[in-house]
Amino acid sequence: MKQCAVVPMTSSADVDAAIAPVSDEAPLVRVVRSVMQAVAEGDVVVATVPVLAASVQECLRAAGLGVAVAVTRGSGSRRQVLRAGLEHLGVEPHTAAAVLICDHRFPLSPGELAVRVLAALATGGEVVVPVLPMTDSVKTVDELGSVLSTVDRATLRTVQFPRGFTASALWQLVTESPATVADGLDEFHDALRAGLDVRVVDGDAAAFQVELPRDAHLLDAVIACRCD
Repeated sequence: MKQCAVVPMTSSADVDAAIAPVSDEAPLVRVVRSVMQAVAEGDVVVATVPVLAASVQECLRAAGLGVAVAVTRGSGSRRQVLRAGLEHLGVEPHTAAAVLICDHRFPLSPGELAVRVLAALATGGEVVVPVLPMTDSVKTVDELGSVLSTVDRATLRTVQFPRGFTASALWQLVTESPATVADGLDEFHDALRAGLDVRVVDGDAAAFQVELPRDAHLLDAVIACRCD
């Protein structure tokens, strides 16, 4: 089974935050280097919109990465960007392929996690996502902000990146999802709505989400601790 990866950068992405170095390396570069531990460089593509393409290409080139940049001809919605990535990789709807979707907002997601997701896809399932048990206290509140109850966390999980899809499942989502769906809704939510076979693997504590540039100092501190 062909293994490949797409890193989508939509028109709503904060490209400056994605390519600005944190601890000497851009979050986008960290994500690409990580997934290349599981997927060959030639099978990784950063898919984006025309207005961001030059900045993304320069960031990758400066880091010495030969990863291709695919540019969508559409409006730049997430679905159109993903489609551009699939087309660049030569992945057709009926191709026997496993596709990882990465996110630059999870810059410390380890390569081992990508390997784990791909291994799970190879054993069945149309979609595989890494998860961790929910550890925060979760409450239900009313419209006035009063706490009503505590939610049982036993079955709750937080979902991380990268996420794996069979080629047929991902093509179904990028072609059948209505163009009017908000860009903030991603292909994982669409997969659940479509009733696809979604499976999970153990996540990794390092694969946490950051909002940049707001969390740049936090990310820098975490990286410094890892280096120590």
